[in-house]
Amino acid sequence: MTATFATLLLLLGSVACDVTGQVCFKLGIGHASDDAAAPSLLRKVLHSPWVALGIAVYAVEFVLWFAALSRTQLSIAFPFAALGYVGVALASRFILNERISLRRWAGIGTIVVGVVLVTGQQLG
Repeated sequence: MTATFATLLLLLGSVACDVTGQVCFKLGIGHASDDAAAPSLLRKVLHSPWVALGIAVYAVEFVLWFAALSRTQLSIAFPFAALGYVGVALASRFILNERISLRRWAGIGTIVVGVVLVTGQQLG
């Protein structure tokens, strides 16, 4: 495995963990309502297995992120992390059944193009 491929896998793993963690958090707290009381939200956060799983996934993400940072420049790794926005939008649509507007899809496409332009072939 080349160093560039390993770095790419670490970055993709970090992004995947970020997306997974966010979905777990959303599943753990559900949909907010106008009359949601703070203690009710705190109770959800403290007692939800989804939130606990999200925190555990984030712990894995930190390890992957630090490993990626040890292998590449921050100015390459950080823009790559923007793919988390793309992953969250996709997960929101296909896992949480949220509606994504055409304008938002256009923005997501712009993010992908930006990541490709910034990171290019400089991951090693």
